[in-house]
Amino acid sequence: MSNAPTEDQNDKSSKAITKSTVDDAPLPPKGSRIMIWDTEIKGFGLRITPNGIKTYLLRYRMGGRDTPVRTITIGQHGSPWNPKLARRRAVELLTLVRSGRDPVAEREAERESAKTDAASRKDRMFDVMVETWFKKHVERNGLRSKRDIRGVVDRDLKPAFANKTIDEITKKDVTEALDEIGDRSGSAANKGHKWLRQMFNWLKKRGDVDASPVDDLPRPFPEGSRTRVLSLLEIVVLWVALDALDDPFRSFYRFLILLGQRLREASNAPWSEFDLEAGDWFLPKERTKADRDHIVPMSEQAIELLEDLHPDDEKRKGPVFTTNGTVGISGFSKLKEAIDEEIVKLVGASEHARQLTPDGILDWVVHDIRRSLATGCQGLGIDMTHSEAILNHAIGKKLSGVARVYHLYEYYDEKADALARWGDLVEKAVTLFRAGEVDAVRALDPGRRTRRRERRPRRSVA
Repeated sequence: MSNAPTEDQNDKSSKAITKSTVDDAPLPPKGSRIMIWDTEIKGFGLRITPNGIKTYLLRYRMGGRDTPVRTITIGQHGSPWNPKLARRRAVELLTLVRSGRDPVAEREAERESAKTDAASRKDRMFDVMVETWFKKHVERNGLRSKRDIRGVVDRDLKPAFANKTIDEITKKDVTEALDEIGDRSGSAANKGHKWLRQMFNWLKKRGDVDASPVDDLPRPFPEGSRTRVLSLLEIVVLWVALDALDDPFRSFYRFLILLGQRLREASNAPWSEFDLEAGDWFLPKERTKADRDHIVPMSEQAIELLEDLHPDDEKRKGPVFTTNGTVGISGFSKLKEAIDEEIVKLVGASEHARQLTPDGILDWVVHDIRRSLATGCQGLGIDMTHSEAILNHAIGKKLSGVARVYHLYEYYDEKADALARWGDLVEKAVTLFRAGEVDAVRALDPGRRTRRRERRPRRSVA
C-alpha cells in the first residue's frame, strides 16, 4: 500500500525501491513526474522527472493525520546515493522523527544559521576591514603615505589574504605572505609588514580583534637607507639597453631618467597634467607623496620624448604611459627583470658597453634613478636646494616654527636650469656612446675625480 501522501503527483506506484526498480523505471511524459513509494519504509520514495533526474526523498508527519506533511530530500540518484544508502538514510531520519525531532525544521534552522554566519563573516572579511581602516584611519588622519599605503594594500595585502576574515588570519599566514612578497622585493615585504601591523593594532584598539597575528613578528628583511647611485656611465648603458623595450615602457623609463620623479607618480600621469607648449608638468597635491602641488619644468629631451610618444596631440587623452588607453602601466617587477636581462645582453655584445660597465649594472632598483639625478646635479655644481626642489622634497623641513610656513619659494627657474643641464648631459653622453667615443663619455661623468693635490719635491730634513 502507499505509505505517504501523493498529492501533486501525476503518476504514482508502490514497490520495493531497489537498483533494478530505479534502473528500469520509465520516464514520465513531459510536464509530469512519477513517484514510486517504497513498500517497506513508510514515506521513503523516489521521484522521477521527464529529463531523467531521480531523487530520493522522505515524507513524514510530526503528529497525527491533522498535522502537515513534511518532505525532506535525501539526494539525487548517482554517486554517492544509491537505493541502499538512501534507504539507510531514510531510516535514520524516521528515527529522529520518532524521537520528536523534525529534520526539515532542523535543516531550515541550519540554513538560516549559515546565512547569518555568512553575513557576519562577510562583514569581517580582510578586504572589507582593510578598507575600513584605510578610510577611517589613513584618510581621516591625512597620513602623508596614503598613496604608498594604497599601493601596498591593493598590490600585496588584499591578494595575500583574499577569502579570509580578520579572525582567520594566523601568524603563519602572515609569514608565508611576507615571504612570497619578499621573493619579489624585500622592501615591499617590509612595507606589507609595517602597514599590516598598524592595521591590526588599530583594530585591537577599536575592539574588533583581541590579538594581532603580526604581534612579535619581526620585520622580514633588514633595511637601511639606500645610497646606491648610478654613475653617468651606468645611466648611458641603461638608456641604450632600453632600446630593446617596446613603447610605452621604453619612453617611460627614459622619462624617469630625465626628470627623476617617483615611479608611480609618473606611471599614472594623465595628459591633462602636461603643457608641452610651456614645457611644464603639473602634479596636483592629490597625486604626490609630499601632499603638495609640484611643478616640473621639463627639459627639451623630456618634452620631445612625450611628443614622439603621441605625435597627434588630438590623441593625448587619458594616461600618458598606457597600453590600453585606460590605466597607466604596471607590472614593474617583471619590467625590471626584463631591463636587467637587456643590460646583460648589451654588455655581453658590446665592447663599448663593457668598457663603461664591465660587470653590467649591479644592485640597483628603479628608485635609485631619483638619487642618481640629484647626485649628478650636485656633480654639475647645481645647488642641492635646487635638486631637492626637483624631487619635491620638503626644503623647509629643517626650519622650525613660522619660518617653515613662510619659506615657500618654488625654485622654478632653478629647477628648469638644472633639468636642462642634466638632460643635455645625458643626451650628449648617449650620443657619444653610440658614436663609439667611450673616453669622451667618461670625461663627461660629473662624478669622476679630476683633481688631486700635487706633491711637492721631496726634501731632506737635517
